[in-house]
Amino acid sequence: MPVLRINQHPTGTPNRYRVDVSAEVPNFQPPSFSRDIEFVLSPQEGERIRWYLEDFLQFDEEPAPTIARRVEALMVERGEALFRSIFEGSYQGNQLWTQLEPHLSSTRIEITTGIAEATAIPWELIRNPHTKTNLALSAEAFVRTQQGGQPTLSAQAEAERVRILLVICRPKAGEDVPFRSVAGRLVTRLREGDREAFQLDVLRPPTYEQLAKTLGLAKERGKPYHIVHFDGHGTYADPKSLDDAGKALSRLTLKGDATGPQGFLLFEDPDSKTKQEFIDGFKIGALLRDTGVPLLILNACQSAFAEAPAEPKETTPGETRDEVEAYGSLAQAVMEAGAAGVVAMRYSVYAVTAAQFVAELYGALARGRRLGEAVSWARRNLANEPERRIAYEGRPLQDWCVPVVWERAPLRLWPEKPDAAALNIKLDDSAAAKPGALDQALPARPDVGFYGRDETLYALDRAFDAHRIVLMHAYAGSGKTTTAAEFARWYALTGGVEGPVLFTSFERHLPLARVLDKVGAAFGKALEGAGIHWDAITDMEQRKDLALQVLHKVPVLWIWIMSNRSLVSQPGQSPTGAPRNSRSYVRSSLPRGRRRPNSCSRPAAMKISGSETCRDACRCRQCPCRNACNWPAPLSSTAANALRTFRI
Repeated sequence: MPVLRINQHPTGTPNRYRVDVSAEVPNFQPPSFSRDIEFVLSPQEGERIRWYLEDFLQFDEEPAPTIARRVEALMVERGEALFRSIFEGSYQGNQLWTQLEPHLSSTRIEITTGIAEATAIPWELIRNPHTKTNLALSAEAFVRTQQGGQPTLSAQAEAERVRILLVICRPKAGEDVPFRSVAGRLVTRLREGDREAFQLDVLRPPTYEQLAKTLGLAKERGKPYHIVHFDGHGTYADPKSLDDAGKALSRLTLKGDATGPQGFLLFEDPDSKTKQEFIDGFKIGALLRDTGVPLLILNACQSAFAEAPAEPKETTPGETRDEVEAYGSLAQAVMEAGAAGVVAMRYSVYAVTAAQFVAELYGALARGRRLGEAVSWARRNLANEPERRIAYEGRPLQDWCVPVVWERAPLRLWPEKPDAAALNIKLDDSAAAKPGALDQALPARPDVGFYGRDETLYALDRAFDAHRIVLMHAYAGSGKTTTAAEFARWYALTGGVEGPVLFTSFERHLPLARVLDKVGAAFGKALEGAGIHWDAITDMEQRKDLALQVLHKVPVLWIWIMSNRSLVSQPGQSPTGAPRNSRSYVRSSLPRGRRRPNSCSRPAAMKISGSETCRDACRCRQCPCRNACNWPAPLSSTAANALRTFRI
């Protein structure tokens, strides 16, 4: 494979750099050379590019379209100027490009920079002004690379499934980016056949401590994750300035030799006042190296309807580059610590862009492409399909330059499959969780798909990190059941529960025998394999004891749908047909579950109730021992009062 290498070095003069250029071309010995170049991207120009990539699609009236065309021309002009400064004006540059250009489609282009100047030049924009060719789109691979640092990971020989750990951090909860803005779109849009190629797990809770534990356990079991996908925020700051914003963990800081601003990722930290924790790239890179994870994917995305300026704003130097520099600096630091590859988004793009890119990236990796080749494939897909529909009709957006990849050496995670069909990732809402994981009685998605309710899904997901019983209640007809069903699909598909999802509606009278039959239907075949026939057990106490044993061994998510009508019953009888001491029945029928480290066990039940007087909310109740999980959590006051009413 032909290789073009460009090494960028600072000169000590602002906006001036020294570049060392060399190439390897079959049957040729192209010259290597060094040149001093000048590249200037003013803060105002940087803000215009940011506005175009992050805000433009929200405005369809003038002057926004005119400004967007000017920004596109600016990006082209800067890319062509960068090409001329390197390959034109010198004999060596002209000769090298003349020998390399015929092989461009099979060439690997490597850009090497230091951590401090990782984002000083947007190399992905470099463009041949004569052929109107963007090198990042035409080359087989266009990557940032790293020299030196810790030893990197070696590629795994073979993987039955691509193991991906999604880290979705929303420190500001409901005021943050929608919970499933990118990762959720990817997870829920894998077609059923393609989903078998992946193991998709979500880190719960999304703290750095839990990340270290999860990755360590996966390595101990001999099945380390292949990819950690961080969906959250980054910041670029001096560690000393973060003291008031949240706890900062850094390998450099702990040694006491931090050297100025650097990139940090924001993890959630429920125990701190700010609910966030800053982790730098060196610490993350060392963790990935030690736990055998070769690839880190970073993305920061925004809501389609986030408040944005209709025009680029005037900024002070550095104001608009913080997040760009955060991800650039952090990615370089992760590579320095020994990671094999990092993929990051230079700007806070829309979810539709990130989801499309990441879906194509995962598919290309699964087919055996090297990391750099897979990113180039996904970039070309963005360029070939530029229509982005956000708030208005679809409009073209040249956002293919946003993804940036760091790769120390060509990295192939899985064996190449040249004859394999392309992984088909469908960007619609028709996907469901793994076959057999969901109760057939679970309501189907609406015909038009499920949209919104991210704040409720986030609250439910986080509530089950620490509690086993969650009560969600709202106005009648507000969509509680549909939301609960969508959460069940999401939770089952992302590894939130080990067993199946069960669904029971109490809107009509349901005797205890019918409730327990849910367990028999879900685990009947497994019980038969152990010589136990559920239908042959007629004694109700034996059935209940058997159900509790099963649920104790296999945690499930059991959704109970209730309404005001279900609270009406004959005197002396509970809505489920259980004895008068209904509260004792409910408490004893909930499984204890398995305990999570530093938290309650996996969820046992979710109860959905309707009321015309209560407000939309998601409430949870801790178990009596707080974090010990010795017994199911007590019923909420609402449910307890209702059950006491049954005994009247």
